[in-house]
Amino acid sequence: MGSLKATHRIKKNYSSKPLADHEELLLTVHTHETMTMATTSSIIDNSSSLIKLIDTIDSLPTSPPSLYIDLGGISPSREGSISILQLFNHPKNHLYLIDIHVLGREAFTTAATNGKSLRTILESPDVPKVFFDVRNDSNAFFFHFDIRLQGVEDIQLMENASRPGFLSRKRFVSGLARCVEHDAPISLSEKRLWKEHKERGVRLFNPDCGGSYETSNARPLPQAISDCGVYDLTFLPLLRTVYWSKLSPEWKALVDVATKERVRASQTLTYQRQTRDKVLSPWQVPISEKGRNSFLGGIDLFGAW
Repeated sequence: MGSLKATHRIKKNYSSKPLADHEELLLTVHTHETMTMATTSSIIDNSSSLIKLIDTIDSLPTSPPSLYIDLGGISPSREGSISILQLFNHPKNHLYLIDIHVLGREAFTTAATNGKSLRTILESPDVPKVFFDVRNDSNAFFFHFDIRLQGVEDIQLMENASRPGFLSRKRFVSGLARCVEHDAPISLSEKRLWKEHKERGVRLFNPDCGGSYETSNARPLPQAISDCGVYDLTFLPLLRTVYWSKLSPEWKALVDVATKERVRASQTLTYQRQTRDKVLSPWQVPISEKGRNSFLGGIDLFGAW
């Protein structure tokens, strides 16, 4: 299975240059009607293919980030399990489906010709890795494989911080579906296609729809799981460009601090996968008034710019 590849047609924008407001609107209307590229995917389920992957991603540019990550499995967290590590190589427009169910710890300890492993890459502060809500994935990495994520960017926090206006507009964080629907610079037909693939993936896991939570451990891997990974991860660079370009240096620093705090908190025994307060943005729940002043001091509370 290590050599299995698939090709998906995804319309994408590769611009990493910060955009002015009118340029973002132009991107939304026109870019995806004119630029179409094929997103490929491959399954990594043996040491030889894993070594090739590590050698490939070691030399990728770091600004803007090249690596986008999401975990698949049975409720990935301390209580659940990891089946697939989905790693999107943005410059190569390629999705790696790393089979953790098959490889186990070998997926993270296998060293490439350069001496590096997935563990060293995931724990490196110098290699940026982009997630959408890193918390549960970080929890799973830490408690199942003792991996302490560093160099993390969290698009969910970027979106929240990029909202203009009073802090009250930043009270709750958004889910990926809302971000794609409202902010992804893609056509309406592409958004409908994305939604169809998401719903198909949900049905695979929902027992009420004839699915099973164990589907992620089925081999060969169902094509619908690969499709969901492609449609989720290939849109993340687009969202990052939109949100990051709106942030002032002060808000970028706050997002970085909040992201590191998410990772730290996820590595504690008190962390829970689902709690009501997880929908609150970090700017709404300061530890103390002193902490609030330190955390929010010096920023424009009335806008993202």
